[in-house]
Amino acid sequence: MDAKELGNLYWFCLSVECGGYAPASLLATASAPTLSRAVSQLEEKVGEKLIHRHAKKFQLTNAGEEYYRRFAPIFKQVDEQWLNLSNTQATLTGDIYVSCPEPFADYFLQNLAIEFMTEHPDVKIHISFSSDTENYIDERIDLAIVTTPSNIPTLIQKPLFQTELVLAASPKYLKSQGIPNNIESLLEHNLLAGNTMPFWEFKYQGVTTKLPVMAKYSINSLRLMINAVKAGMGIGLIPKEVLLEFEKDAVLQRVLPDVECPKGKAYIVWSDRQLIASRVVAFREKIIQKMDKPSDLFKSMVS
Repeated sequence: MDAKELGNLYWFCLSVECGGYAPASLLATASAPTLSRAVSQLEEKVGEKLIHRHAKKFQLTNAGEEYYRRFAPIFKQVDEQWLNLSNTQATLTGDIYVSCPEPFADYFLQNLAIEFMTEHPDVKIHISFSSDTENYIDERIDLAIVTTPSNIPTLIQKPLFQTELVLAASPKYLKSQGIPNNIESLLEHNLLAGNTMPFWEFKYQGVTTKLPVMAKYSINSLRLMINAVKAGMGIGLIPKEVLLEFEKDAVLQRVLPDVECPKGKAYIVWSDRQLIASRVVAFREKIIQKMDKPSDLFKSMVS
């Protein structure tokens, strides 16, 4: 096998992991047509079709599955060895692109980024707001903090924390609209959503109920959604730590206290296939290390 055939095999494995030539081209130093030609040349070399080509479908043949099964782990080991060597560099340099929900930047990530750039003056950090990984590949993100689990198979994710959520509303709203007495009665109220979850899953006396979220108001920001709850716009799911702080001054009131609400979860996500620069690894580990007390994050939102 010569260098060109090895390169074609690598691009084949990369295209499979990314689910197509277009997303793979964002990680490779080549265009989608170039990757397609490389796989065609590989098929000619091995004498078998490896990928079924359809307009909107990217599917392996039996032979393609066998080649991918045998060679993808080898390339992964090479990536890992390369990463181990690159992480021995004494000086961290270059850009880091991060996406996260807006409250994380406000109350956590900005201070951490400033601290990291002070420690490593040659590093530049760029933060954009998002609560999922929908645009992770298109925007060439290095790290993402998300509240919705990723469904992109080429990404890996590590749980950052889990927090208890509760239903809450302002006394003003409850006085005006009444207090819900069961889960189903929530549908008669103004529901406020701070994410894109289509359902809220509740549990009461061992019975689980999925409630479709037909939000009166939705905004991709936990902080701004909480402000809307405080303003008397409706009922929202908020972290219990936040409610406890607002309950002290009777700003907010818990709704359906005997009902178990869904958990709030956050993950840190990165690419498994892309060679991860040492600066990204270092910043990722700093985030994981610092996010050991999520209650401090939520309490800072009401200070």
